[in-house]
Amino acid sequence: MGVNLFGDHTSFALLPLVPFYWLFPSATVLIAAQAVALGAGGVPVFLLARDKLRSEWLALGVLAAFLANPTLQWEGWEQFHPDVLEVPLALFAIYFMTRRRWTPFLVSVVLLLLVKEDVALLTFALGLYVARRYDKRIGVITAAFSALYFVAAVWVILPAFNGQGSLDAWRVPYGGVGGLLRRTVTHPWDVIALALGEDKRWYLWQLLAGFGLLSLLAPSALLLATGPLASNLLSRFSYQYHLQYHYTTLILPVLVFAAVLGAARLRGRLRVGAVAVMLAASLLTGWMWGPTPLARHPVQLGDARAAHVGPILAILHRIPANASVAAHYSFVTHLDHRREIYEFPTPWYAQNWGDGRDNGAELRVAAHVQYIVIPAEGLGVREALLLEHLTAREFRAVVVGDRIALLKRVAPAEPLGRAFRRQLDRAGR
Repeated sequence: MGVNLFGDHTSFALLPLVPFYWLFPSATVLIAAQAVALGAGGVPVFLLARDKLRSEWLALGVLAAFLANPTLQWEGWEQFHPDVLEVPLALFAIYFMTRRRWTPFLVSVVLLLLVKEDVALLTFALGLYVARRYDKRIGVITAAFSALYFVAAVWVILPAFNGQGSLDAWRVPYGGVGGLLRRTVTHPWDVIALALGEDKRWYLWQLLAGFGLLSLLAPSALLLATGPLASNLLSRFSYQYHLQYHYTTLILPVLVFAAVLGAARLRGRLRVGAVAVMLAASLLTGWMWGPTPLARHPVQLGDARAAHVGPILAILHRIPANASVAAHYSFVTHLDHRREIYEFPTPWYAQNWGDGRDNGAELRVAAHVQYIVIPAEGLGVREALLLEHLTAREFRAVVVGDRIALLKRVAPAEPLGRAFRRQLDRAGR
């Protein structure tokens, strides 16, 4: 990425995974941790529902609805992101809040803040909610600490690691936070129109429909998600307002909490019916919009036992553990746990690099790369043009299989040259 891991996001909650990486140096550790984290979110959901609904059977129904919800399913599908740790931590914080167990509540809040800098959008609102409904002192402490941590994360910690601050500022419309605030005051309807565009209305509908609209019965609890939801709805980055990506991890805990409170406001058969609606809605929307093999449009799953996997892994194993590699996106995680690995066409044509200022540039570290790993077919125009140039001068093919090609450096690096760089620029348009 061209930046310290903690210069991308303040995800210090990843540090406890380091010992597991010592024992099992593989990206599988992250995939397993993600599954455990999302599954663990079911524990506070069950405890919360049992307390509020006064029934273990109804709590079991809520738990099933939570696990079947398409939002949770997509969070488990979309590779690994530290954001998934927010789901169980936020749910435990909410559960301990409702039980007035302030020590574990504050511990949960602190751990939650260590997942990512934008978590403060939720914990600040949670502090206000606590101050109003439970304990004024604890609420003020939570809100104040959240605000202070957000300021420290964005203006002290991130710049210390990346020299700039948040690398996601480009997602904020109207030129940044200041421009957004000015536009909100001077042209509020423009901002409302931006937040309620067609895709974003559909996104809102999907979030609420997943729990049968029961979250709407507890609007004050639902307001806890105002910050994360506004961040998504006002974003210029389309991933933030599509269910398939990980930007719902702070919203999902609030949705299920509000749905439980909504069901708890009903009595007798109405309460049972509400839980039945919640479960039916999760199952239906999971089938309609989810990624699982049971869904209407299942996402294709990779098969580790497929015939082509063994030869690909055998080729990857030929690369020395200490070698510097530039690999296609699909192979990067299979070549992890080394000091230098770049996502081709980086470092010859930098993409998703650092703070973005060097995107499109040829990086000096290009001279370090010893191996290139790419698919045998299907490269983009720019990548194919670059690869042709490199194989004519600096690299030769060691192995070319049905699905993978391995190239090794055979000559010293040469600068690409301005004329060829202009060709690359045009090729990607």
